[in-house]
Amino acid sequence: MTDPSVIIGFLLIGVALASIGLLIVAISRAAAHGLPSSRVVEYAPPPTGSIFEHGLAARADRRVLTAAVIDLAVRGRIRVLTARTRRRAIAIEVHAGASLTPEERDFLGAFRPAAMRPRQQQRHLRALRDIGIAVDRPESAPDVVFLRGRGAFRGYRRRRLTEFFDATRRRMTADGFTRRAPNSVHLVLLSLLFLAVLAIGLVLMLGAAVEGEWLGGVAVLVDVALVFWVLTLAPPPLLRFTDRGQELRRHLSGLRDYMRLAEQDRLRMLQSPEGALRTPAGALTPGGAALGLRPQPTAGDPVAQSALDRFELIERLLPYAILFRQERAWQREFEHLGGAVDVSQNMRVLGGTLEGVVVVLQALVIIGQIVRAVGGILSLFGRH
Repeated sequence: MTDPSVIIGFLLIGVALASIGLLIVAISRAAAHGLPSSRVVEYAPPPTGSIFEHGLAARADRRVLTAAVIDLAVRGRIRVLTARTRRRAIAIEVHAGASLTPEERDFLGAFRPAAMRPRQQQRHLRALRDIGIAVDRPESAPDVVFLRGRGAFRGYRRRRLTEFFDATRRRMTADGFTRRAPNSVHLVLLSLLFLAVLAIGLVLMLGAAVEGEWLGGVAVLVDVALVFWVLTLAPPPLLRFTDRGQELRRHLSGLRDYMRLAEQDRLRMLQSPEGALRTPAGALTPGGAALGLRPQPTAGDPVAQSALDRFELIERLLPYAILFRQERAWQREFEHLGGAVDVSQNMRVLGGTLEGVVVVLQALVIIGQIVRAVGGILSLFGRH
């Protein structure tokens, strides 16, 4: 019978190793989430790059998919469909004739195969019926992709979204925002820690099985699982930014500062000389011009025009509120000013669903890092 003190000792060793891993994760997360301070408050998103590139530049990887979907929704390119069924399906319908960039088409195409097999077609038609769209043939179906429910092609989505993020990072490098090799030191350290625990754990579990000490083997297995769980908490490889990339990040920091000020006291901010969108005479201020508001007032009185300008402001910045974790106050304001209720109500469920998708993608990146580390170590042994 296994000595209880031995089991407790194994578990304490696992806790100690997991604590080391958590320290590495904490340091890497602190480095991942920081934006450089900006001396200038920015009124509008950066003029270069897309919402995807801006999300990666802000190191908001887990929120960039939600921000992109909301960006397409508030611009009227798509609508979000949900169903109160057992499967709780969530889908995106692309409006007929919607003007999409090649990047946006690649993004939406990552959720459904372009050419579906017969079984996939039948599954897609059943999923459409779950959200109230009854069609008999795939050719008659609207352009709908599923984020959750029986119509979600999870394996295909994981593969295509991984490719999409890789292409976005390569584009950022080609545009001069990032250097070629991202910083993966934290993943290498965590991978080595996990490999060491796994190798020693396999030896100990084999010995426990030979001796019939199953409780000792279970304790070692718990240690291995605990260290692997810590590894999955790590952020993905950290992009290394060039001077141009740091300038982009400073712009995003200035935009975040503006949105933070506006969130604390939006009315006062929009009526102040620094934050107003129009002068008392109705002309655009630099901030209003930067947002791309219409030069000429279109409402009958200054109060109505102010509400219209605020709506355009919030519509433009709502995706960035998601990136900066400021979406709740902006969501309430969006509803108050007459924004699309389906967009606002689905923001929370979209966030939970798409953040979960990115967590899985990041876990796959980490597993890939482990596989590469194992291959590197085995190749070293193979040379000797």
